[in-house]
This record gives sequence, C-alpha cells and structure tokens, in this order.
Amino acid sequence: MNIGQTQIKQLIADKIKILKGEVAYATLSEKCNLTAARISDVANNRIDCRLSTLVEIATALRIHPKEIMDIAFDFTEYYSELDK
Repeated sequence: MNIGQTQIKQLIADKIKILKGEVAYATLSEKCNLTAARISDVANNRIDCRLSTLVEIATALRIHPKEIMDIAFDFTEYYSELDK
C-alpha cells in the first residue's frame, strides 16, 4: 500500500468516527449486518475492508455511502504524482 492509499484509508476511518459521533458500535451493529468489532476495526483503521462493509456501515448510520467517501484528499494531485 502506498502513502496515498494509507492516507485515504485513514481519512475514511476518521470520517466514519465523525459520522458515528457518540453512538456506540454495538448500537450501529444492531442496524446492519456487521458486528460491533468489525465496525470498530474499520473506524480505527485496523483492517482493510470491502466495499460491502462500507455500505453496511452507511446503512447503520442511515446515510448515503458517498458521505463516507467525502474526504479532504486531493485526488488530482495524487493521480498526477502516480503518473510521473
């Protein structure tokens, strides 16, 4: 995994924590098909997750999945660096 991917992954984890707020992981797990531990692992950047996991987290949060991916990352610059 390159530095950009690592940053993106951390930003997504941070975004999940922001969107989650004070809601317990156990409460979220009751609203989707994930365990509290799995949600916590993603939100604390301990695992690489599948797209379906992000969709389940969005379901638990009752948000559109694109909100999880709405992060402050300059993809244009990132792609430019990859193309050098």
